[in-house]
Amino acid sequence: MKPEISIVTVTMNHLTLLKQMLHSLFITCPPKVSFEVILVDNNSTDGTVAYVGKEYPSVHLIENKQTYGFAKNNNIGAARAQGKYILILNPDIVLLPDAIDILYNYLKENESVGIVAPKLLNPDHSIQRSARNFMSIKLLIYRMITFGKDDTRNTTVQAYLAPNLSNEEPATVDWCLGAALLFRSDFYRELGGFDEHFFLYVEDTDICQRCWFAGKSVVYHPQARMIHAHQRNSARFSRKTLIHLKSHYYFFKKNRFRIKRHPLK
Repeated sequence: MKPEISIVTVTMNHLTLLKQMLHSLFITCPPKVSFEVILVDNNSTDGTVAYVGKEYPSVHLIENKQTYGFAKNNNIGAARAQGKYILILNPDIVLLPDAIDILYNYLKENESVGIVAPKLLNPDHSIQRSARNFMSIKLLIYRMITFGKDDTRNTTVQAYLAPNLSNEEPATVDWCLGAALLFRSDFYRELGGFDEHFFLYVEDTDICQRCWFAGKSVVYHPQARMIHAHQRNSARFSRKTLIHLKSHYYFFKKNRFRIKRHPLK
C-alpha cells in the first residue's frame, strides 16, 4: 500500500543533526499518518549512508554521484515519491508531537491551500521568524546592513518578518522557510517543483510565490511545531553569502525587478 506522505530530506554531511531528526520521526514523535522517507545524500563524507543503511533500512536512499543544489536535490527525491503528499523536511529539524499530522489534516481539509508550513522553534524553544513577506531590493539592503538579524529595531525588517501572526490560529502568509513545507504531490508536480536555477537559498520564496500565482494560498500553522537548528551560514560573510546574493538577484531578475504581489491575499 502506498504511503500518504513522502518525506523528502536532502543531506550533506549533516549526520549529527540527521540522527536527531530520524530519531524524532521514527521513535519519539512518529506521525499517525502512513509515510515513507526518501533521503537524498549529496556526497556526504561523514558516514551518513552507512549509518542510515544500518539503523533505518526502511529509508529510501538516493546517493548522488555529484553535488547538486537544494532545489535539484529535493526534486530528485520528489520524483521517487509514492505518497499523495510531499513533505520537504530539512535534516536539521526535530519533530514535536503531532506536527506532521496537524499539517496533513489541515491540507487535506483545505483544498484552496497549496502549501502549509509549521511553526519553527529555535533549539531553546523560542519562536523562529519563519513566516515572512516577500523581499524587495530595498529590504534586501536593510537585511544586509543589519547583518540578517531578526531582532533588529529596523521597522522595515520587522514588517518583513510578519510580527503580528497568531501563535494559535493558521494564517495566510507570503512565504515560509523551506525547512518544512507540505504539498499535495500533484500540486508540487504542477508547479514543476523547486526552480533548479537556485543552487541554494530563495528557492522557498520562489515556490511559495508560484503557489500563490497558481491560485492557492500559503499557510503558516502555529499548532504544528518543529525545532529547527537554523544554521544561518550566509549571515556571516562567506562564499554562501555570495550564493545567497546571487539567488536574490535571480529572483529579482525573474520578476523583472518588480516583486509581484499575489492575487489572493
